[in-house]
Amino acid sequence: MLEPVNIVIFGVTAFVILPAPLNTVNVTGFVLVAVHLLIGGAYWAIKVRQVRARLPKPPLIGAFGWLRRLCEAGLVAGFVILAVSVARGAVGLGSLPGILFYLLAVAEYVNYFHWQLSHQTSADVTRLLRTRRLHRSHLYLDMRAHRG
Repeated sequence: MLEPVNIVIFGVTAFVILPAPLNTVNVTGFVLVAVHLLIGGAYWAIKVRQVRARLPKPPLIGAFGWLRRLCEAGLVAGFVILAVSVARGAVGLGSLPGILFYLLAVAEYVNYFHWQLSHQTSADVTRLLRTRRLHRSHLYLDMRAHRG
């Protein structure tokens, strides 16, 4: 449930402590990663609610199909913004945080909507070492199990 906290930490680190310029690349990357973290946090919040209330499915799970398409569109738009900025020569060392944020947003998209990339428990790590492959994300499995 630390996703919203991570948004603040990333923003303060990049734009206050570093401080990275508020250019198009940095702001775009940050917004994309923040949106993905908010969506991930929302999923885990409804998952906790499902487990605690012993519900048959996570509440509002159907909304995540729409949110997935929104994330995909955002990543495509972000890539176009990055590409245009590179073509115009507007990307330098000061834009590195935005590029890193964009790559993190892509990783978060994959981690939430497709494959579990983050392994935070010993059970996750043990399973990964035992099977030597990534497993479908919890959100992916819930979306597939509760279509319609």
